[in-house]
Amino acid sequence: MEPIGHLPVLAAEVLEALAPAPGETVFDGTAGRGGHAELLARRIGRDGTLVLMDLDAGNLGFAAERIRALPQPPRVIPVHGNFDRIGSVLQSQGLRADVVLADLGFASTQMDDPTRGFAFQSEGPLDMRLDRSQGPTAADLLGRMRESELADLIYHLGEDPFARRIARAIVDRRDHGSLRTTQDLSQAVVRAYGARARQSRVHPATRTFMALRIAVNGELDSLNNFLSDLGKSASERAAGSASWLAAGARVAILSFHSLEDRSTKRAFADWERQGWATRITRKPVVANETEQRDNPRSRSAKLRAARIESRKEDASAAG
Repeated sequence: MEPIGHLPVLAAEVLEALAPAPGETVFDGTAGRGGHAELLARRIGRDGTLVLMDLDAGNLGFAAERIRALPQPPRVIPVHGNFDRIGSVLQSQGLRADVVLADLGFASTQMDDPTRGFAFQSEGPLDMRLDRSQGPTAADLLGRMRESELADLIYHLGEDPFARRIARAIVDRRDHGSLRTTQDLSQAVVRAYGARARQSRVHPATRTFMALRIAVNGELDSLNNFLSDLGKSASERAAGSASWLAAGARVAILSFHSLEDRSTKRAFADWERQGWATRITRKPVVANETEQRDNPRSRSAKLRAARIESRKEDASAAG
């Protein structure tokens, strides 16, 4: 098997929040290289079922192979696609999830591969698609957006205060036919920053690349659809209707962007107000200093988790 090339973020905290047990059904909607999936698989064992989803077909195949190579692997069901299809996937398999995980980060192997276009440190095409089999690329997006639209995108999704300067520099390069690669884009951003580039704590292009990646892959829409589907199933479970969430199911979401965390926080709080769920984490769990030092990707990670409520009748039957 090829090298894993990726460390799962907040691994111990994810396991503590989700508390997977032998024989349970786990849905890992963003399997990546299988880091969290392996830890969950070891807990549910050979009598359990693990549904793996990912937009990256290569990483999905790697994760499935990694789990199947365990001494006592669970049943593994790999599904290539977006995690916001959780309901239809579980229903098609006739399954109810005891554990649901969505790690909204992306794999280090994707960042390290210049051909994917995620990194501003190396020369590569302006792609940025998590699923390279479909959809417009970052180049397509940059080629058709007006300057004002691009500025709004960088400001709202990248939260960069210099968004208008950056958009102007990018459009200027585009209009002169010199916006073809990741390095071209990075240089445009640095130019927009001017002298401030030397004072910035992070590389000036960081926020612009993040904003484009989120836009290219529709990441916020996917998360909101995922949360909506989960909320609907949680309400059905609370009402005693058919649901693809098992009674007492645990849901955890790892976010790396303030907008992602905000959506998750609001959804979990709303479910709790409705009586559909109880928050396991009242505040987001973050990486400790040791993990942040050993795995810099963990610095922006926030983990939130909730437990789906059972009806009183369910609880009585279980007792």
